Amino acid sequence: MLRYIEGVHLLHHQVHVDPRGTLVALEQFKSLPFAPKRVFFMTIEAPGSIRGGHANSCDEFLVVLKGSLLVEVDNGNECVGVRLERYDQGLWIRAGILIHLREFEAGTIMLVCASELYENTQHYDRARPDLFIADCHA
Repeated sequence: MLRYIEGVHLLHHQVHVDPRGTLVALEQFKSLPFAPKRVFFMTIEAPGSIRGGHANSCDEFLVVLKGSLLVEVDNGNECVGVRLERYDQGLWIRAGILIHLREFEAGTIMLVCASELYENTQHYDRARPDLFIADCHA
Protein backbone atom coordinates (compact mmCIF):
# COMPACT_ATOMS: atom_id res chain seq x y z
CA MET A 1 0.00 0.00 0.00
CA LEU A 2 1.43 3.35 -1.06
CA ARG A 3 0.17 6.46 0.75
CA TYR A 4 0.07 9.59 -1.40
CA ILE A 5 -1.44 11.93 1.17
CA GLU A 6 -3.35 11.29 4.36
CA GLY A 7 -6.60 9.62 3.31
CA VAL A 8 -5.43 8.45 -0.14
CA HIS A 9 -3.65 5.12 -0.76
CA LEU A 10 -2.68 3.20 -3.88
CA LEU A 11 -3.44 -0.50 -3.42
CA HIS A 12 -2.12 -3.30 -5.60
CA HIS A 13 -4.18 -6.41 -6.23
CA GLN A 14 -3.19 -9.79 -7.51
CA VAL A 15 -3.57 -10.51 -11.19
CA HIS A 16 -4.12 -14.14 -12.21
CA VAL A 17 -3.02 -14.89 -15.76
CA ASP A 18 -3.31 -18.18 -17.63
CA PRO A 19 -3.87 -19.19 -21.27
CA ARG A 20 -7.59 -18.36 -20.94
CA GLY A 21 -6.95 -14.72 -20.02
CA THR A 22 -6.64 -12.47 -16.98
CA LEU A 23 -8.62 -12.42 -13.73
CA VAL A 24 -8.51 -9.72 -11.04
CA ALA A 25 -10.73 -10.25 -8.00
CA LEU A 26 -11.66 -7.50 -5.57
CA GLU A 27 -12.33 -9.13 -2.22
CA GLN A 28 -13.47 -7.41 0.94
CA PHE A 29 -10.57 -6.67 3.32
CA LYS A 30 -8.04 -8.40 1.02
CA SER A 31 -7.71 -6.22 -2.07
CA LEU A 32 -10.66 -3.98 -1.19
CA PRO A 33 -10.36 -2.15 2.16
CA PHE A 34 -14.10 -2.03 2.88
CA ALA A 35 -17.33 -3.85 2.13
CA PRO A 36 -18.77 -2.26 -1.02
CA LYS A 37 -22.42 -1.24 -0.89
CA ARG A 38 -22.43 0.31 -4.36
CA VAL A 39 -20.46 -0.50 -7.51
CA PHE A 40 -20.65 1.51 -10.71
CA PHE A 41 -18.56 2.25 -13.76
CA MET A 42 -18.16 5.19 -16.06
CA THR A 43 -17.02 5.42 -19.64
CA ILE A 44 -15.40 8.55 -20.99
CA GLU A 45 -15.13 9.21 -24.71
CA ALA A 46 -14.25 12.93 -24.65
CA PRO A 47 -10.65 13.45 -23.46
CA GLY A 48 -11.44 16.98 -22.15
CA SER A 49 -14.09 15.73 -19.72
CA ILE A 50 -13.90 16.58 -16.03
CA ARG A 51 -15.77 14.51 -13.43
CA GLY A 52 -16.03 14.65 -9.67
CA GLY A 53 -15.42 18.05 -8.14
CA HIS A 54 -16.70 17.04 -4.72
CA ALA A 55 -15.84 15.14 -1.57
CA ASN A 56 -18.03 12.24 -0.44
CA SER A 57 -19.17 11.05 2.96
CA CYS A 58 -18.12 7.51 2.00
CA ASP A 59 -14.92 5.76 0.98
CA GLU A 60 -14.38 5.02 -2.71
CA PHE A 61 -12.04 2.65 -4.52
CA LEU A 62 -11.21 3.55 -8.15
CA VAL A 63 -9.83 1.10 -10.71
CA VAL A 64 -9.17 1.86 -14.36
CA LEU A 65 -10.24 -1.07 -16.52
CA LYS A 66 -9.23 0.56 -19.80
CA GLY A 67 -7.44 3.78 -20.65
CA SER A 68 -6.14 6.28 -18.12
CA LEU A 69 -6.99 9.40 -16.17
CA LEU A 70 -5.58 11.85 -13.66
CA VAL A 71 -7.14 11.78 -10.19
CA GLU A 72 -6.51 14.99 -8.25
CA VAL A 73 -7.12 14.61 -4.52
CA ASP A 74 -7.14 17.22 -1.75
CA ASN A 75 -7.44 16.35 1.94
CA GLY A 76 -7.62 19.97 3.11
CA ASN A 77 -3.88 20.14 3.87
CA GLU A 78 -2.23 18.43 0.90
CA CYS A 79 -3.04 18.05 -2.79
CA VAL A 80 -1.63 15.53 -5.23
CA GLY A 81 -2.36 14.18 -8.70
CA VAL A 82 -2.31 10.43 -9.27
CA ARG A 83 -2.29 8.94 -12.78
CA LEU A 84 -4.34 5.72 -12.96
CA GLU A 85 -3.60 3.56 -15.99
CA ARG A 86 -3.27 -0.03 -14.74
CA TYR A 87 -5.99 -2.47 -13.68
CA ASP A 88 -3.70 -4.22 -11.19
CA GLN A 89 -3.92 -1.26 -8.81
CA GLY A 90 -6.63 0.93 -7.41
CA LEU A 91 -6.89 4.18 -5.53
CA TRP A 92 -8.54 4.08 -2.10
CA ILE A 93 -9.98 7.50 -1.36
CA ARG A 94 -11.30 8.00 2.15
CA ALA A 95 -14.47 9.91 3.02
CA GLY A 96 -13.92 13.67 3.03
CA ILE A 97 -11.26 13.81 0.29
CA LEU A 98 -12.03 16.29 -2.51
CA ILE A 99 -11.75 14.49 -5.88
CA HIS A 100 -11.33 15.84 -9.42
CA LEU A 101 -11.08 13.41 -12.36
CA ARG A 102 -9.53 14.78 -15.54
CA GLU A 103 -7.13 14.12 -18.42
CA PHE A 104 -9.09 11.06 -19.53
CA GLU A 105 -7.73 9.03 -22.39
CA ALA A 106 -10.51 8.54 -24.96
CA GLY A 107 -12.35 5.29 -24.30
CA THR A 108 -11.45 5.15 -20.59
CA ILE A 109 -13.54 2.81 -18.43
CA MET A 110 -13.30 3.25 -14.67
CA LEU A 111 -14.84 1.03 -12.00
CA VAL A 112 -15.80 2.58 -8.65
CA CYS A 113 -16.66 0.71 -5.44
CA ALA A 114 -18.27 2.83 -2.71
CA SER A 115 -18.73 2.03 0.97
CA GLU A 116 -22.28 3.46 1.06
CA LEU A 117 -25.39 3.53 -1.09
CA TYR A 118 -25.90 6.66 -3.18
CA GLU A 119 -28.93 7.81 -1.18
CA ASN A 120 -26.88 7.58 2.03
CA THR A 121 -23.95 9.57 0.62
CA GLN A 122 -23.48 13.30 1.09
CA HIS A 123 -21.40 15.43 -1.27
CA TYR A 124 -19.31 18.45 -0.27
CA ASP A 125 -17.73 21.19 -2.38
CA ARG A 126 -14.56 21.19 -0.28
CA ALA A 127 -12.34 18.69 1.52
CA ARG A 128 -13.70 17.45 4.87
CA PRO A 129 -10.68 16.09 6.81
CA ASP A 130 -12.88 15.59 9.87
CA LEU A 131 -14.58 12.71 8.04
CA PHE A 132 -11.51 10.56 7.32
CA ILE A 133 -9.73 11.44 10.56
CA ALA A 134 -12.79 10.50 12.66
CA ASP A 135 -13.05 7.06 11.02
CA CYS A 136 -9.41 6.36 10.18
CA HIS A 137 -8.78 2.64 9.78
CA ALA A 138 -5.97 3.02 7.26
